[in-house]
Amino acid sequence: MRARTLLLLLLLSWPGCTEPNPRYDPLYVPPCEVGALKCGDAPEHLMVCLNEGEDPTWQVQKVCWDGTICAGAWCGPDTVLACVLPTDCTGQGEVCTAVTDSDSSIGTYCIPSPVPAGRQPGQACSRNEECQSGWCFRRTCFMPCELSEQCPFEETCENLNVTVDHVQSTIRGCVIP
Repeated sequence: MRARTLLLLLLLSWPGCTEPNPRYDPLYVPPCEVGALKCGDAPEHLMVCLNEGEDPTWQVQKVCWDGTICAGAWCGPDTVLACVLPTDCTGQGEVCTAVTDSDSSIGTYCIPSPVPAGRQPGQACSRNEECQSGWCFRRTCFMPCELSEQCPFEETCENLNVTVDHVQSTIRGCVIP
């Protein structure tokens, strides 16, 4: 009994918090969940929630290419035409390239070239920024196709598993064998 009383007195006298924590707010809700995506106030801004500092904040992750706008949480086609082959695009400086058209699909659309001075579709590449189409898939500047005969060089037309604006899908394109 005496040991129990002594233990109780010891626990009651154990030092606890002596001052309130001014930074603790039991009702605090963070402004966003880290990694979440959304469209920004400007229709061309794709935003991501990042934790840089004390609180997570929304920051511009990508500025959508001309011809696309932020829709949902991806850069989708604005008022541009769908295409199957590069010859479907007749506007000055347009390319037929991969664009996210829903949260689970990627299509090909005629848009102004994201990299006008880049390499032509079908040429070898190592980075997206090297290609007029804006995409370098399997070491080839993206060029949509249906058959290998439509590829400009010695490439083959194959199904490509690609990721565009966090959306994974399969599209057909010319690739270096």
